[in-house]
Amino acid sequence: MFGPSIALAIGAKFVPLRKHGKLPGKVVCECYELEYGKDCLEMHVDAVQAGDKAVVIDDLIATGGTLSAAIKLLESVGAEVVECACVIGLPEVK
Repeated sequence: MFGPSIALAIGAKFVPLRKHGKLPGKVVCECYELEYGKDCLEMHVDAVQAGDKAVVIDDLIATGGTLSAAIKLLESVGAEVVECACVIGLPEVK
């Protein structure tokens, strides 16, 4: 996980966005299309407040489905996504 190290370095909090069923407690969810089906991304309901600024760090981008779902999920609770970064890109997947 790259997010905690980056958050620590820039003095921000780390908020995990995980696949369905990975987080304990109450969560909000954003479902999205994959190249091979559907999936859902979840976040704790109180992890982000309206007006918070967010940076999304994704380890791998193929079709952009997870990244788009992360942005939609954060924006649905009122956060402003100010930057996105991906460590590995697979442009051939389109």
